[in-house]
Amino acid sequence: MLRSLNVIAIVTLAAGLGACGGDQAEESSLASVSAALDCASLSAPVYHRIKPSSGDSIYTVSSSEASTASSTYGYTEDRGVAFKAGAATATGLSPVYRLYNPTNFDHLWTIDENEKASAASQYGYTVDEGTGFYASKSSDTCLIPVYRFVSSALAKHRFATTAAERDSLSAAGWTNEGIKFYAAPSAVPADTKFTLAVIPDTQQEIVYNPSRFTNRLEWLLNNKTSLDLRFVAHTGDMVDWDTPDHIHYVRASNSLRLLDNAFMPYAIAIGNHDTAAVCEGGSACPGDAKVNLRNTKTFNTYFPTTRFSALAGVWEAGKIDNAYHTFTAGGLNWLVLNLEMWARTGAIDWAKTVLANHPRHNVIIISHHHLTKDSTIALNHSGYGDNGPQYVFDNLIKQYANVRLVFSGHVGQAGYLESTGVKGNKIYQFLNCFHDNSTNPTRLVEIDTAANTLSTRVYAPLTNQERTDAGSSVAVSNINWVR
Repeated sequence: MLRSLNVIAIVTLAAGLGACGGDQAEESSLASVSAALDCASLSAPVYHRIKPSSGDSIYTVSSSEASTASSTYGYTEDRGVAFKAGAATATGLSPVYRLYNPTNFDHLWTIDENEKASAASQYGYTVDEGTGFYASKSSDTCLIPVYRFVSSALAKHRFATTAAERDSLSAAGWTNEGIKFYAAPSAVPADTKFTLAVIPDTQQEIVYNPSRFTNRLEWLLNNKTSLDLRFVAHTGDMVDWDTPDHIHYVRASNSLRLLDNAFMPYAIAIGNHDTAAVCEGGSACPGDAKVNLRNTKTFNTYFPTTRFSALAGVWEAGKIDNAYHTFTAGGLNWLVLNLEMWARTGAIDWAKTVLANHPRHNVIIISHHHLTKDSTIALNHSGYGDNGPQYVFDNLIKQYANVRLVFSGHVGQAGYLESTGVKGNKIYQFLNCFHDNSTNPTRLVEIDTAANTLSTRVYAPLTNQERTDAGSSVAVSNINWVR
């Protein structure tokens, strides 16, 4: 039972108990792997109460203790249910120990027996209040990571399970000690389904009938609510070539202003036709094709970094060629990486740091060339790129456990390939190209984070047509989304 707390002793705890700077080191204390987990065993609500006079938190699976803490011991700030855990031991679960420091009046919870010992012997957490609840040391599709924060100013500890909670604590000066265990969410998020749209090569639309591009965007925005549309991606070759008056870019820019005005986040993978490598009529420009491929001055003039509302970082300052964008949907975190075509090694190395620094984001990669028309990963870079798609896949895409989706264009019609990364994660890859001369195909990807599924279809709003190409309609189940 709780002890009465009367004063606060200000001490610094973060250094001694191993604080880390966020996601990068978050799983260092979770080395041991749980046995097969029965997700139903994590069904006990963990109630969170705070004592305003001291800032101390308690987390308890006992509703009566939570009530007594409020009525008798001053824990009157009711934060509801923080997450769900096990009230008793079960397969795959480990005890989360509850410790108390009678000097600075702070409760500490840890699943790590070594940390429990050091907290008692070195940092004053001498009162062992037993097992608070049971949780998992390893991730599972039904679980969420539980981060622990420490306030050196208040000498207090607190948990966070959502990005909003982590951001709020960080803004208030708390230090993120990383993931300490995995538990079940307090409730299934109401927001579990959403759609992202993927636009294929639009170069011919821009040349011959730009109204088709505009029509597609208008349809997406008119149906934003029914689709629950959260993000729009373009897989490159948005325009066909540049001209002295840059008319192709003007047309594309005018159309995409619809998304700007609607505050709809989007990202664009730059294709070869979006660079100085392709001249009027679609022929190769004079000079070194490899150098011309990296000349994206016109593209960046019409699509500066300031146009991308979800932009979180770029490789080269002032250039959108290699960039990443973040958003939340379906109760999860998402990262869209747009990577240059036939990427330079420097761009790949930069992308590695982005993926490594965002392990709790579901990663979507868009690059103009990845799959062939036969739904295999392309091997080469057509003689004027740097690294071919297979190299990018081997050295970047398959190396990171958080990569889930890859979209590309450039060749063929539609396609689909499922691969397995080195961490055992499934990577779902889609081809979208079409080069349609009469309508405006758009891949719609509906994601259900509760059911662990995705389904796609390719729809042309101008002519109200559903594409039937192999690889257009794809349904995938048992997806292990990053939580």
